[in-house]
Amino acid sequence: MNSSQILFDRRYSSFVKKWWLDIDKINFFLIIGIMCFGLMMIVTASPAVAKKIDVEKFFFLKKQIVFAVVGLLLLITISLLDQEKIKLLAMAGMLVSLLMLLLVLLCGTEIKGARRWVSILGFTLQPSEFAKTFFIICNAIILQRFYSESWYVKYGISAALFLLIVCLLILQPDFGMTLTFTALWAVQLFVYGLPWLIISILAVFAVIGAITAYIALPHVEDRINKFLDSGEKNYQVERSLDAFVNGGFFGTGPGNGMVKKFVPDAHTDFIFAVIGEEFGIFSCMILVLIFAYLITRIVKRVLDEEELFTYLSLCGLMTQFAMQVIVNIGVSLRLLPTKGMTLPFISYGGSSMIAMGICFGLILAFTKKKYHREVDYGNVRLV
Repeated sequence: MNSSQILFDRRYSSFVKKWWLDIDKINFFLIIGIMCFGLMMIVTASPAVAKKIDVEKFFFLKKQIVFAVVGLLLLITISLLDQEKIKLLAMAGMLVSLLMLLLVLLCGTEIKGARRWVSILGFTLQPSEFAKTFFIICNAIILQRFYSESWYVKYGISAALFLLIVCLLILQPDFGMTLTFTALWAVQLFVYGLPWLIISILAVFAVIGAITAYIALPHVEDRINKFLDSGEKNYQVERSLDAFVNGGFFGTGPGNGMVKKFVPDAHTDFIFAVIGEEFGIFSCMILVLIFAYLITRIVKRVLDEEELFTYLSLCGLMTQFAMQVIVNIGVSLRLLPTKGMTLPFISYGGSSMIAMGICFGLILAFTKKKYHREVDYGNVRLV
């Protein structure tokens, strides 16, 4: 076989070329496109916030570019990994995340009465963002590894890891993130085949936990009351709704929005409102359709999966990604109570960008074609 034949033969492809042949290119390029759009939105949404806190005009943009580059590099690097390396990465990442959650309680940065962030090398990180992704993979490992064991063994080990993380979150306190972990854990157990009796018991505990949080945590009570009581206004949400009205169908044009001048979190939690005002409802619909298409492609891949570990991992990762999209947009439209959850790859935030890079890197790794190829260097057969 001559050199030109070797170049185009899968059996003799380089490591990078094999990755390129196997990767889901549509999802990969859609994510890059969303990241570029997100940087454009930071250009228009962050200067007003920077002016308020008296920093350089493009302070947030410069940091977000660094976060985006790191997130993209992690996404590509993790998408190169095989299943065994992913398991090792997840276990190491889970251990580091637990240590960082402990560090947050000891010397974390306190903001609005909660300790959720820790400063490392000049950057403020939220460890719980990283713990979400690693928890999904570690829980999938546990459920696969103890599949043949008694129900109280496999569910008990899974519950022990879940409760350990939840205890660390409640001590911060971070009830919103606790709900997120609970939802991710419940989804994986449900698709795993949890008995209805246990589902009913967990549902009762979930209701009791929600009521207890409402009674015991003033900020939870305040957020829920503002959402349920139409007479009590939530300033940021009201300005967000005004932005969509002001933007109309085609928007006021890039840079011409007003919501970013009045909403402190316009570049983070309420960046969808900035998109609605400056680019219009039509652009918001296009963005929602792109996110829906991404999620649909992942769901389709999940439905075709037969290997338990990959199936559970993809279900959890897809739920994490979809939940962030739904909650962020729902809060901006006053469909859900306020929850500090960013819009994936668009909102400003280092923890969110890097954690989403890891999450989607894993999704790309699990959806590579090579997981369904039997390779024999005398004969290559696709299955």
